[in-house]
Amino acid sequence: MTILVTGATGRVGRHVVDQLLQRGATVRVLTRDPAKASFPAGVEVAKGDLLDIEALRSAFKDVSTLFLLNAVTGDEFAQAIITLNVAREAGVDRVVYL
Repeated sequence: MTILVTGATGRVGRHVVDQLLQRGATVRVLTRDPAKASFPAGVEVAKGDLLDIEALRSAFKDVSTLFLLNAVTGDEFAQAIITLNVAREAGVDRVVYL
């Protein structure tokens, strides 16, 4: 199954992606602007943001684990709640919230 990483373009997110790849995981990242995102070969890039429910639903296809990297302040808290609800709807088994 696939692991979805949000916040993958940030400092911590890039390290998470690298570590998952080193362990042989199938990794998908969600980013607002795929053209600006540079990831290693083998990383699937999904376009969208945490307020776009349809983009989230698409990104969660065949995902078993979510690495949700965002803060819990202001709008980012609402984004986390939306993302967690869509993850539950999609049947995600595990969530790592950083």
